[in-house]
Amino acid sequence: MPPSRPLTDFEQIIIGLIVTEPRSGYDLKRYFTSTPAVVYEPSSGAIYPALRRLERRQLLRSELTVSAGRREQRLYLATGAGRSAHRRWLRSPVDPTTVGRDLGVHLMRFAMAERELGPGEVLAFLDDLAAALAAFVADMEAFARDTSLPGRHPALAVEHGITVHRASLSWARSVRRRLADEQPGADGTAGSLRGSAPAVR
Repeated sequence: MPPSRPLTDFEQIIIGLIVTEPRSGYDLKRYFTSTPAVVYEPSSGAIYPALRRLERRQLLRSELTVSAGRREQRLYLATGAGRSAHRRWLRSPVDPTTVGRDLGVHLMRFAMAERELGPGEVLAFLDDLAAALAAFVADMEAFARDTSLPGRHPALAVEHGITVHRASLSWARSVRRRLADEQPGADGTAGSLRGSAPAVR
């Protein structure tokens, strides 16, 4: 039997949302259309096929229920295998070569990590994200410095990218410091989180 293909980020996000609470396909559709997460839905018809694929892989299970409006609906729940896959995704390293493209996915991972990972793991994730963003920004700055772009507008577009990702890097470092300062140490004081990685500067 051939190995299962890797899950897409969209599938991983669906599992994560269902780990948070059981949801129907309609609940997911409403979530994707009424929150900033709309950017993660490839098309209006993508949710139900993804749910069926995840159920076939035994990462989700479903049961028929009756909604508050007395309509029959299929409710999806995460299996043990689904929860394990979700935690592996949350713990996966940040790739510096794709961090610019995948930044929204990493922010979704960060949002979901609070319920599933320990404080030290969250800080390690932020360190990883900051390191990847720092490398990405350095590469963009080197590109802008060493490449002659035709016309003024391409250079200004690159400048925008550098500004946006510098801001993201600043956010990652700031949030890392804030969360570390909020953690009690062994003596009950703040700012001494055992087992956390040293902060990326």
